[in-house]
Amino acid sequence: MTAGLALDGLLGRALASGDDADLRSALVADSGLPGARLNLRLMSAFAKAVGSVVSPSDGGSGPPVAALEALLDGWAALDAEQAPVDQPSVILPCAAVAAYGEVGAVRPDWWPDEVRKLRRAAADDRWRVREVVALALQRLLDADWDRTAAELLSWAADKDDPLVVRAAAAGVAEPPLLAARPARASSAYGVQRRAVETLRGYPPPDRPTPPVRVLRQALGFTVSVVVAAAGDFTLLHDLAAAGDTDLLWVARENLKKSRLARWPAEVHAVQALLTGQDAFRTQR
Repeated sequence: MTAGLALDGLLGRALASGDDADLRSALVADSGLPGARLNLRLMSAFAKAVGSVVSPSDGGSGPPVAALEALLDGWAALDAEQAPVDQPSVILPCAAVAAYGEVGAVRPDWWPDEVRKLRRAAADDRWRVREVVALALQRLLDADWDRTAAELLSWAADKDDPLVVRAAAAGVAEPPLLAARPARASSAYGVQRRAVETLRGYPPPDRPTPPVRVLRQALGFTVSVVVAAAGDFTLLHDLAAAGDTDLLWVARENLKKSRLARWPAEVHAVQALLTGQDAFRTQR
């Protein structure tokens, strides 16, 4: 199918009739699943079609809010049994999540409601849905960095849900967004630091659980993205000196990233700290 106008028409008919069968079928058919990759281009086209529907206009009766919420929230509510992570139907909750980000960007007055929905989706068990949450957050950050970054700073302190923390860390770790305005690196750095501190705060019995493992895995690359944008290795130094097995792992993983190669002296210094930690732990 042609993603642009075809989706606009299918979405319009679904909202007018309350029957989303044709729209669902079109998205599922071109989902790219089962397979290695979800059709992100199609998902993005759907989100933009939703954005066009809700975009403020000078005239008319306004967007069909109730019908749109019923459609998006219904898709977002599809669980892992109804839309398994590697099956075509998972494009429906993913598309709804992407649309939340687009709506929040196009309609700043609706931003709080869309962010609330994204926070709920951030805790989804399916990795594909979580990845789209990060993309949706990046759409919001692109539209209003300061407002969204401040919200993600609070997400990064969520001791009750490591997956929410993971979403915050992943959301701000997007090189093109950080490169567009160098001042953004400071607030992104704050999100990473807070996420690291939240990981540090989980007690030993919680460390092996899947959500904490997912958070640790994400921090294994997000920290270096922000360190490279800021040119500030303080956080990596702190991680390497932490004496915490998981934080040491995060430091090691980030040091492997080629994006840090521009700072060989700093990388060497962090590596020396890690080597010292290893020697100390061996002596114990």
